[in-house]
Amino acid sequence: MKKKIIVMMAVLMLSVIACKESILDIPNQSQYSDATYFKEAPQFNEAVIAIYATLLMNGLYSRDAYFIFDLLGNDAENNIFLLGDLAQFHDYSFGSSQPQVTDLWRNLYRMVLRSNLVIDRASAWNPPLQDDQNKKKQYVAEAHFMRGFAYFMLVNLWGRVPLKLQYSDQITATPRSSVADVWTVVETDLTAAIPDLPVAYDPSDLGRATQGAAVAMLGKAYLYQKKYPDAENQFKKLLTAPYTYALNPSFDVQFSDANNVSPETVFDVQHEWGGWGLGSQYYYFGGQEAWGGKATHSGRAQEYGWNDWNNVFISDAIVQAFKYKDESNADYTDPRAKFTFYGDAASGGDTDFCQTCTKATKGGEIQNVYAPNPNAPGPYPYPFGASNAIRYNWRKYEYYETTEFYGGPASNINTQIVRFADVLLMLAESAIEQNKVSDALPLINSVRARSSAFAFTSLGSQDNARIILRRERQLELAGEQVRWFDLIRWGVAKDVLNAEKQVQLGKQPFLDKNVLFPIPQIERTTNTALATDVSNDWN
Repeated sequence: MKKKIIVMMAVLMLSVIACKESILDIPNQSQYSDATYFKEAPQFNEAVIAIYATLLMNGLYSRDAYFIFDLLGNDAENNIFLLGDLAQFHDYSFGSSQPQVTDLWRNLYRMVLRSNLVIDRASAWNPPLQDDQNKKKQYVAEAHFMRGFAYFMLVNLWGRVPLKLQYSDQITATPRSSVADVWTVVETDLTAAIPDLPVAYDPSDLGRATQGAAVAMLGKAYLYQKKYPDAENQFKKLLTAPYTYALNPSFDVQFSDANNVSPETVFDVQHEWGGWGLGSQYYYFGGQEAWGGKATHSGRAQEYGWNDWNNVFISDAIVQAFKYKDESNADYTDPRAKFTFYGDAASGGDTDFCQTCTKATKGGEIQNVYAPNPNAPGPYPYPFGASNAIRYNWRKYEYYETTEFYGGPASNINTQIVRFADVLLMLAESAIEQNKVSDALPLINSVRARSSAFAFTSLGSQDNARIILRRERQLELAGEQVRWFDLIRWGVAKDVLNAEKQVQLGKQPFLDKNVLFPIPQIERTTNTALATDVSNDWN
């Protein structure tokens, strides 16, 4: 009997323990969660930095963005060396499983997620010190700016997209919202960001969103929606105190590794390579938060570089756009050609390189070095036509005025997202679209004067002013991932790009559906609230 009682008691105890799982579920006191980690300003700062880190992820500005948008907008033509999946952007043959499109969608929503985390956790943070209260306002403002930027990209590229405005929304199936509702979020976020963002930062915080960046992005959001008076009001703010933006006296410097302190930069992506101690040189192929370490550099200089990987050319359409008629109807070559691409004298492109090279050395990555005397200082003649690989090639964002070849994908030249010349041209466009053509004239001329292009005495009619403005944006902002967005919002992408592709490819590949990106297949598979809301297996 005694043994039976003992057995029965043991069974009873086991059953009680099984029912009380919490007894065994002992919290790990050293393990952080989103509910326990955020206590002080340093943790919130880390979270904000993590939002900015998404700008360097796949689909965005460490690598993919310059290929995606330069190829789509025909700023760039693919060379034979370009990977096949990237080359599909050149002829619009990509689909809903395109890796770069999927990555772009995923990481824009990662930007949203991390922004939502900061906003959510900050709502429960009540710091007693005034300094920390000010930091809280700044961090929340930065999160609103970045979320607004993410949805600005999403609505322009995909139109109707899911709105996830609460941290808890990330795990829920979310249907697509209307385009109008997404634009409202963009406007609301950017408006909320403006008051609490600094006008400027200390040098150690360069690259963070400033008040001027939020004003510029809000103006850009209004412009893209054709709210021209609202856009004009925002852009005009950036011309006066407390803002001190100005055109960089040197177009070249604006696209050199000295551009991190330029008065022209409104918002950019900071790139830095400080040696292998910062992480892998090839982090941008997918190791951004693993083997990337602290590396933030871009691969653009090497991948676009004609004396390096030579993946793309500057498109013939852009090259030809630099030649037009002046006001006397005489042939004219815009001087910005020489700062934008290498070519022959007839094109207006730069005909030599390595102006300040003191010694040419050969690195392990380079297979072909086109300098005639590798042991002599520059300048060297640009070898236009020396091989099938040497055509019109990019000079902008390259190092070839100081370095014979770059030899590695570790460019420190910051990526310009919004710069003051762009703001001046957007302000001019806002005026032209309100038929205030005379207001646009000095704005356009100020941008042209920096490169010594002739000054217009008149822009003519509204239609003629629109033609001039659009050409100015094409030339001034070539290779800055802007033209695709311009052509789409102006409603001329199909006509313009098919005309150019007919010459380049012998076909007209741009279809009506291409004004928007396809909804990624992985989103359609995992988001049940969106799965049936896709037309024609595209958008």
